[in-house]
Amino acid sequence: MNSVKKMQYIYALKFFKHILVLCPAILLFNSCKNDLKLNAPYKETPSIYAVLNPQDKVNMIRINKVFLGESDANAMAQVSDSINYQPGELRVSLKRIVSNNYDYASPGLMEVVFRDSIIQAKPGAFNQNQRVYVTSSPLFTWGDYVLTVYNNHTKNTFTAKASALDSIHPYSYAPFIGVAYPVPPGTPIDPLNFVDYSTVGQTYKIRYKANSSKIYQLVMRLHYYDSLLNGNPPSYKNYTYADYSFSNQYSQDISTQGDLVNSFKGQDVFDAIGKAVSQVPFNGDVVGRRMYKIQFLIYTSSHEYSNYLQFAAPSLSINQEKHLYSNFDNSAAIGIFTFRTRCSVVKEMDNSFISAFATNKSTCSYKFFNATMNLPGCQ
Repeated sequence: MNSVKKMQYIYALKFFKHILVLCPAILLFNSCKNDLKLNAPYKETPSIYAVLNPQDKVNMIRINKVFLGESDANAMAQVSDSINYQPGELRVSLKRIVSNNYDYASPGLMEVVFRDSIIQAKPGAFNQNQRVYVTSSPLFTWGDYVLTVYNNHTKNTFTAKASALDSIHPYSYAPFIGVAYPVPPGTPIDPLNFVDYSTVGQTYKIRYKANSSKIYQLVMRLHYYDSLLNGNPPSYKNYTYADYSFSNQYSQDISTQGDLVNSFKGQDVFDAIGKAVSQVPFNGDVVGRRMYKIQFLIYTSSHEYSNYLQFAAPSLSINQEKHLYSNFDNSAAIGIFTFRTRCSVVKEMDNSFISAFATNKSTCSYKFFNATMNLPGCQ
C-alpha cells in the first residue's frame, strides 16, 4: 500500500487458511475506509480477534490499536507501540451465562482472566512483536460467554457475547469407527481399522453427521517421519506431517439425513501431499521418510464467523469501500468474538497405502519408504 500522511489502519487476524485452523494457522488483513474524518477527535476503537476453541489447550485473543498518525503509515506500522497495547493496560476476561444466570466459566472458576504475552509474527508490513492475550483454562461447550475487554488507563469497556459450540461427533461412518491408532497387535486387517486410499482412480467418500455449526472443513493430516543420517543417535527420526485440506462446506450443504460428504479420488491425496512436502526445504541428511498414521480433523464454526469471512473477503466491485465487521456491543470495537470447534480421529494406515507413497508419481521423488522400509523410487 502506498504511503500516505494520514491513514487509519485496522489490524486484525483472518482465520481459515488451512482450518476453518487450527488451527491451528493465522493471516493478517488490513482495511482502509475512504470516508475517514481525519480531523475528528480520537476515539478508542480497538481491533479484536477472539475466535475461541473449547478443544484447544490454550486459547489466544488478538487485540490491536487502531491508530491515526501524521508520519509515514508504513513506518508507523513497524512501531510496536503503534499497534500494541502496553503490558497490563488491558484486562481481558470471560464470564459464562447459563439459563440467564452466571455460571462457571471454567471448571472451578466463575471468571477466566487472560494473561498478556508476546509472540513473533512473520515479517511483513507490521511489527513482528505482537501482544496477545492467552489462557489455558478449559472452556465449556455450552452456554453463552461474555467477553469483556477493559482498558485500565482510559476506563473504556468493550463487550461481546457468543454461544459456545461443541465439536461434531462423527462416529457413525468409516473412517471414524473401528479401532483407533495405535492398533493393538493381532487386530484384524479390516477397512474399519486400517485406512487405505491407495487406488488412484477410485472415488472415496468421507461422511459425517453435522451439528448446529454454520461452516465445516475436513482436513486429512498424514503423519510421517524423516530418518536422518546424521541424527543423534544415528537412527534419529524427525516427526512431521502434511495436510490435505478440503474446501469449506456450509449448513446448506447438509443432506436431508443430516450428513456432510467429502468426495475425492485416491490420486488427489498423493497430489496434495506431494505439493505440501515440496514446499518444505529438503534436508540433505534425510535417508528416507515413512508414513505411519493418518488423522482426520473436522473444524466447525459459527454463523458469526461465516458473516465475518464475508466482510473480510476482498471486494470484486468497482466500489472498494468496505464496511468493517463487528459483533461487539454498540460496535464499540472492530472485529469478532465467536467459537469454533475441532474433532480429531487418528487411524492406522494400511501397508498398501504406506507403500504407495514410495512409487506414486506425485510423491516418489521425496524418498518415501514403502511399508517394508525399502526405497523403490519412481517407476
